[in-house]
Amino acid sequence: MSASPREAIDYGRFAERLAAQRANQDPAKRWDLYRDFHREWGFDPEGVQRRHDGEPVYRDGDDRLVPPEKVPAALREWWKLRDNSFADRRVCSGWQFDWPPEWITAPPGNGDAEALAPDSPLVVDPDDLRMCSVVIENQGCAYWGYQAAEAQLDDPRAYVLATEEGWEVQADSLSEFALLVAVRTLLFSFGWMAENWDDEFDAVADRIRATMPELGFRVWRELTSEIVFHGGPDTVAWVDPTGDGDQLYLFGRTREALERLTADLGGEWKISPPPVPSE
Repeated sequence: MSASPREAIDYGRFAERLAAQRANQDPAKRWDLYRDFHREWGFDPEGVQRRHDGEPVYRDGDDRLVPPEKVPAALREWWKLRDNSFADRRVCSGWQFDWPPEWITAPPGNGDAEALAPDSPLVVDPDDLRMCSVVIENQGCAYWGYQAAEAQLDDPRAYVLATEEGWEVQADSLSEFALLVAVRTLLFSFGWMAENWDDEFDAVADRIRATMPELGFRVWRELTSEIVFHGGPDTVAWVDPTGDGDQLYLFGRTREALERLTADLGGEWKISPPPVPSE
């Protein structure tokens, strides 16, 4: 069970919570950690300004849309969750979503969105290389989705197409992908944030890696960025060593927690309050 919103939470142990969630095969418990994380960071479903009511809209004759029988249960559940921050207009304004999902069928080398390569080690069914798009970076430079060949599963793996290397596994399930999306986006709206533009990135990043364990997710891939999330007492750090995007952010559930972390790490930090006040 999650701590109360005001009780201190050590995200340095988040990987243990994530492992426990992965091990729980009960579909009724699939969203427990997702809900807990939202509550811990002050997300109130009563304040959601939904971009979508959760029901997919099918248009006659539109063969781009993935039919209902190819939409996994976990994806349908995510869109109907009251706690779905991705559906909140205050969060994720820079991303698009496909609901219902859309087919990606173009062979590799024929555009930004392309199907799985026939020689990819990820191929499940050589006769069905189609991908199903769920989330799209606002400029169409990255896609997240699932394999059509795994659509019969309740909670299949999530994949990302962000570079010329083709599709890669982003998360071991769609429900974990939804949680990772929340970590990637929710903190910018509901967390206190610290930025450091003056100190050497490598030195600060090394101190974070030495003192703040990883949250336990796969690396978040977006364009050429490879973002790793680390945790500490009431804090989360974003570290991207590629240098191709925003390299370093710190987030805190409270200003006090963030000030303690920045003092421990050293250097000059600019601290900003949450854009969306928590309840």
